[in-house]
Amino acid sequence: MLAKERQKTIIDIVSEKGSIGIHELRERLDVSEATVRNDLKYLEQNGMLKRLHGGAVDLSRMNEITYEQRAVVHASEKERIGKKAAGLIAPGETIFLDAGSTVMELATHLPSGFEFNVVTAALNVASAAGRHGNAHVHLVGGMLRSSLQELVGPKAIAGIKEIHAHKVFLSCSGFDAGKGLTERHIFSAEVKKAMIAAADQVILLADSTKMGRVFFAELAPLHKVDLLITDNAISDTNRTLLTAQGIEVLTV
Repeated sequence: MLAKERQKTIIDIVSEKGSIGIHELRERLDVSEATVRNDLKYLEQNGMLKRLHGGAVDLSRMNEITYEQRAVVHASEKERIGKKAAGLIAPGETIFLDAGSTVMELATHLPSGFEFNVVTAALNVASAAGRHGNAHVHLVGGMLRSSLQELVGPKAIAGIKEIHAHKVFLSCSGFDAGKGLTERHIFSAEVKKAMIAAADQVILLADSTKMGRVFFAELAPLHKVDLLITDNAISDTNRTLLTAQGIEVLTV
């Protein structure tokens, strides 16, 4: 397939699906990952799509990127991170889970054999956690942001403030040594802030591509994070920056 034919196929797929990951494109087009990345770079430079964390999104849908669209990018890394995080939950604990797609992987792979409490503001996370009979799931109230299946606003924050959690497992849109943790949407950031304030330990679940990225809404300074679980592509330089701020880094 010639480059122009391949690029047209990519545009057609992205327009139809809304978003797609590099791994799926590589398999569908039967080309190397480098070729896919070059095609996406060319198409973005020509205003035909937007590259996003290991995938691509249709420009017409960039205002509100849905949970389903985010879930397709770096899917294998997110699954490994979620499984690793599940091993940190102890019997009898109360944990906060936010609305991120990586945290959803944790909710899917919760441990069995002992009981614990899960508090979340995400409908899909609550549903996934609820499939584990040993997890007592509590869903806070609030206004629904349907694209992310997340409850936000004053009622959600008030509900979180009533609870003490041993751990919060959260994600973010980006994290940076200078700017800290940031989010695309301020409503999501406010919910995450409340969870951080009400938890003893803050555990960030984020793939390495989010390091050095800064978004609209400030979430927390980096030193608020106790533990980062990320993929093994994180650079030695970034690992050093994180550990210098007292953050333990686990890679999967």
